[in-house]
Amino acid sequence: MSGFQAPRGMRDLFGVDAAAVTAVERAAYAAAAAAGYQRIISPIAEESALFERGIGGATDVVAKELYRLAPHAEDSTPLALRPEATAGILRAYIQHGMRSAPQPVRLVTVAPFFRHDRPQKGRYRQFTQFNVEAIGDAGPGIDIEVIELGASFLKQLGLTDVEVHFNSVGCSDCRPAYAAALRAHFAPIEGELGEVDRTRLRDNPLRLLDSKDAAAVRRAESAPALPGHLCDACAAHADVVRAGLAVAGVKVIDAPRLVRGLDYYSRTAWEYLLPGEEGQQGALGGGGRYDGLAALIGGGATPAIGFAIGVDRVVHALHDRKIEIGA
Repeated sequence: MSGFQAPRGMRDLFGVDAAAVTAVERAAYAAAAAAGYQRIISPIAEESALFERGIGGATDVVAKELYRLAPHAEDSTPLALRPEATAGILRAYIQHGMRSAPQPVRLVTVAPFFRHDRPQKGRYRQFTQFNVEAIGDAGPGIDIEVIELGASFLKQLGLTDVEVHFNSVGCSDCRPAYAAALRAHFAPIEGELGEVDRTRLRDNPLRLLDSKDAAAVRRAESAPALPGHLCDACAAHADVVRAGLAVAGVKVIDAPRLVRGLDYYSRTAWEYLLPGEEGQQGALGGGGRYDGLAALIGGGATPAIGFAIGVDRVVHALHDRKIEIGA
């Protein structure tokens, strides 16, 4: 018997487990193809700077969880295993001149990603995600399309009670005032915050709403809500998306303090959650607009929106509900 084992947080899948993952992957591609999305296969590694600049150097994903690769002597460009899909797909959109194609460009991938996170049920260091990106459309109609696609996919698998928790995180015009309000709200407990959260308080206080630190979590419960600080354009955009989702039959729950874990989001943000479950294990996925990301990574201003749904979490949810798939 070999003394080698799979790395911590990474798994061998075979038998019924492999069949279930394969079935979810096939269902994801089928749902996306029916909505007009084309498959993209991108590298499993990218330049580290792409994630540092695009995701944000102060995020947990880059600061704590990024798998950095030691470069070979003949190649001095630092690389990292991809922790998420969006930055790499948008890099491909820019590199290959997809801006000249009819917009929006609709892309889908189901692929492995890597984060040095604390392993637990539904959270692994190598994990599979269903990712949809619609690039080149600023209108609320594409938001409705993308959110509905993810919700419909989950319901088709049998997770009929899935909820969409929805918020708008504003834009560069209205977020500064909200950031100032958050700084004022969290300032009285600055001494109770850890070093990372003190940095967030100074540089990006919206990240405090996503903190796992006990003092920050308690204070966040009474933090000012985002909707009251939105500019007229962002508020109107959010209203149209809510109304469109209602017409489409998608159950939406307003989550006024919801922020996503990556810095590049703007305006629309949401999560797919199963009721009665708390924390990250209850979240099957989520997404948002990232209209400013292309400019951050060297492309021109390009509106875009997308989501990621955790295939491993979906499989766990199906098993917990004794819903057979891939049998």
